[in-house]
Amino acid sequence: MAETTGGAPSGPELGTLARLTGVFFSPAKTFESIARKPGWDWLVPVFLVMAAFFVSQSATVPKKDIDDAVKNQMKIVDKMAGANLDAKQREEIVEKTRLGLEKQKSPVRRALTTLFIFIPVLIVPLIYHGIAASFGAKTKYLTVVAGYAYTQVIQIIPQLLTAVVAFPQESLNASDVDFARVLKSNVGAFLDFDTTSKAVLAVASSLDVFDFWAFFVGSIALSKTTRFSPKAARYAVGGVWLLYILLKVVLGSLYSAFTG
Repeated sequence: MAETTGGAPSGPELGTLARLTGVFFSPAKTFESIARKPGWDWLVPVFLVMAAFFVSQSATVPKKDIDDAVKNQMKIVDKMAGANLDAKQREEIVEKTRLGLEKQKSPVRRALTTLFIFIPVLIVPLIYHGIAASFGAKTKYLTVVAGYAYTQVIQIIPQLLTAVVAFPQESLNASDVDFARVLKSNVGAFLDFDTTSKAVLAVASSLDVFDFWAFFVGSIALSKTTRFSPKAARYAVGGVWLLYILLKVVLGSLYSAFTG
């Protein structure tokens, strides 16, 4: 993976709108421009993704079946408490759980949730920056951040499509909302949530059309914003993606352990 290129070639710089559309139609040229002049316009795609996520949440969360959600939460509570939970205590927990789930429907709460999008936008490029540095591929952290942020505009599409699917429906299964299964863009969304191993679901849900698209665009972005060759960039992005899938498998296994 230490194979590197000579850096981004020179060329005319692209404006923010051209970069946003270029991610879809001319990613190589777009990320070459970002590599030369990252600037701070990478905040624009982040805010657009936040807006799309808010729209998606506004279409799904208010329609989530609260009774179903409470039942799923209480499976975990009952598993952890064992026989130490009497009827009165359980009823109190049920009411608190229901109240907490109702609060999630607040527009303010949904807006605040979108801020979590900044976490991967800042952390994943830090991982890439560290990998590049360990292999002698000199780069700047904010340049990698800018490239990664622009790759996230791909995620606007599934978020808006999720909203389109959810708006006409009167009620949505809680598990479909909580585990991003409303839009059937991945293999896991077609598997039965209750009977399928959560570890299997974690892997199957990663076989997503938009994730594959983001992988290839992200590899181009990393190659252009560092000195990695296209092949080395694919290895780096693929490695991080596999770690993400592994984390999902671990969390899925823990979820199965607590819900029985």
